[in-house]
Order: sequence, then structure tokens, then C-alpha cells
Amino acid sequence: MRTMGAVVVLPARRVGYTSSFGHPSTSDAFTRLEQVVPLKGNRFYATFDARTQEYRACVALKDGETGCTYGLPEGLLAPGLYASVKLKGDFLEIVRSIGPAFEQLREEHKQDQHRLPIEYYKRHTEVILYLPIDAETCSNSRLR
Repeated sequence: MRTMGAVVVLPARRVGYTSSFGHPSTSDAFTRLEQVVPLKGNRFYATFDARTQEYRACVALKDGETGCTYGLPEGLLAPGLYASVKLKGDFLEIVRSIGPAFEQLREEHKQDQHRLPIEYYKRHTEVILYLPIDAETCSNSRLR
């Protein structure tokens, strides 16, 4: 189930990550991430760079943590304006809906090509998608 979207401002977020190249549906990046990071008490994200075909499974780093805490490279989820939409339901159905939901967001908003779309895995039954947008596209959207 897709719920109404909004435009939000996200802060920069430091992450540790694993990566793979190719289509996200064939990636083992989350499997490898979950082998070194406990699920409980952590926030998980993903990004996909369509130009390089790099998919990153990410864990938000807490104060005092670095990528080295988990033996992972460290990156940054870029701050700024994002159009967002929440997907709820069965996890496999959510995963199948990610691509089409991002396409719909791209139809509604002009994507900022300098930042990557973000998937936030809030819980097993809820994923929030964030599409980076240019500031001038938010005039017709709700800002949160």
C-alpha cells in the first residue's frame, strides 16, 4: 500500500555500507550488511546509482561509531529536499513496489541529479522512499 507523499528536508547522515553492482533485485549487499550489523537498534537505508549501477545497503552510524566499528567503508547520505512516499504491507510486495513508486515520484517532481534516491527500511512492513528534488519543484507540494 502506498500512502500520500510529502516533501521533506533530510539532514546529512553518516552511514557504513556494503555495495554491489547491477540491478538491486540481484544484490546481496543487505545480506552481507546483516552479517556484521545487528538488526535491533539500527536504522537501515539503501541507495542506487543508476549511472554506475552501484547499490549500497547502509546502516546509520550513531555518535561515536565509524564505518570501522563494523569493518565497513563510510559514506554520507546527502542532505536536502526530498519528495517522499511511504510503502506499507508485505515485505516482498513492498520490494516489488519500490521501482514503480520511484518512477511515479519522478513523474511528479524534478529529480536533483546530483544526489541519490534513498530507501529507508523503517520496519519489515514499512519502507519510506526519498527522491532528491530541486528546491523550485516543491512549490506544489507539502513541506514537512
